[in-house]
Amino acid sequence: MGSDQSVSVLVVSPPAEVWGAQLYLLDQVEALADRGVRLTLGTPAGTPFADAWTERGFPLLDLDLQLHEGLRRPGSAERAGLGSLATTVGGVAKAVPTLIKAVRRFDAAYSFAMRSHLEVAIAGRLTRTPVALDLVNIVRPGIGRRVLQAAADLATLVVANSRASASVLAARTAITVIHPGVDLNRFHPAPRNEALRDELTGGVDRPLVAIIGRIDVRKGVQTLVEAMSLAGRGPAGGDGADAPAAAADARLIVVGEAGTGPAEFADELRANATELLGDRVLFTGRRSDIPDIIRAVDVVVNASVAEPFGLSVLEGQACNVPVIATRAGGVVEFVEHEVTGLLVPPLEAEPMAKAIERLLSDRQLVEQMTAKALANANPARGLEAQYDEIADMYRSLAGRSR
Repeated sequence: MGSDQSVSVLVVSPPAEVWGAQLYLLDQVEALADRGVRLTLGTPAGTPFADAWTERGFPLLDLDLQLHEGLRRPGSAERAGLGSLATTVGGVAKAVPTLIKAVRRFDAAYSFAMRSHLEVAIAGRLTRTPVALDLVNIVRPGIGRRVLQAAADLATLVVANSRASASVLAARTAITVIHPGVDLNRFHPAPRNEALRDELTGGVDRPLVAIIGRIDVRKGVQTLVEAMSLAGRGPAGGDGADAPAAAADARLIVVGEAGTGPAEFADELRANATELLGDRVLFTGRRSDIPDIIRAVDVVVNASVAEPFGLSVLEGQACNVPVIATRAGGVVEFVEHEVTGLLVPPLEAEPMAKAIERLLSDRQLVEQMTAKALANANPARGLEAQYDEIADMYRSLAGRSR
């Protein structure tokens, strides 16, 4: 299918709140339309994601889809009970006829959520409509991964945000990896907002370490809290003799809100962080001024157990701020240890504490790494390059038939 031919795509999502992934999709719609790809969201009207979509004037197809239960208990590795599994199977069966009627009206369909992958893949196979599945998580072994593989076998294509996410699927699966891009118009080097810096420090002259994203178990915030309590309490981790003093005074800025896991986790984390760090920790909740916050801090950390990609790290690099991330998941695909950032083992507080000490003391290391990282966060990692990749993927998808 030629690049000058318009392509219509139905993006299917069960009812959803507006999290980072939804905002990311919302920001793509107009750019893709300029590239000849017209997206229509298929989801129940009156839900937060649907409302955010229509408020921007984008086309919505009101579909009677339910957010059926997951295959694991929320916030746990345990499988859901038989009742939940039966409800899930029933939800899939109910959705398929609805989706059959919907997807055949479009050149292609895109399942935007894990909990809609199987039914969209089935509907696409039955109507011979090309289907792509969105894969932005490193799915743990077990029934969930087997269901994902079954859906992938029925679909035309899986679009993963990293090789780490893609690695959970069998080699026979058709996979395209498209790394998320960073908005270089917003995330770029600029002078600090001193008023914001003063707000974040609490009026005290001290270094700032930030973690940005959802607050849930797998994001490793609790490990970073422990690392902050250890940093500066032992021998210097960097070349500077003042490493312990600088790190010991540093304040942790936690930017984000509770995720979808157990509600009590975020409360327990806050209580534990306050007990360990006192006024050296600040929970800001969700913020809209993320670029200014990144430029106002001294270090950006991603502490996830296994981060599928780690966009906040790339945003930190684009803002010329040094980064620390765990050596797991997709972050290693764009962070090279001691070249563009520091990598540490997941769930280990002491190595993370040493990394924080190094970046708060070794100015030469910071300047070398941030210069290299900034050079890598060039237009090739910007949104325009990513939109070109996505538009090409949709055109290629729509041009395929079974």
